[in-house]
Amino acid sequence: MKKETLVLYRDGDAVKITTNNQNVRFLLVSGKPLNEPVAWHGPIVMNTQEELEIAFKEFRTGNFLKSPNNINFDYWKQ
Repeated sequence: MKKETLVLYRDGDAVKITTNNQNVRFLLVSGKPLNEPVAWHGPIVMNTQEELEIAFKEFRTGNFLKSPNNINFDYWKQ
């Protein structure tokens, strides 16, 4: 399998990870399908295009992540 590859498995599939004496990093995510619409752009995923536009507006104004005041998100606004 090539570097930076996404593989989708179905019920009953198995995953076996082996290497030839090389370090490997991988992310395995599992969950039930939500069966909801998906609007996706860059790092943000919402259900509708309208929600996506609101999320990016909040992101640009620093209101997207509702977090403690001591975290500086200016880096991500560039």
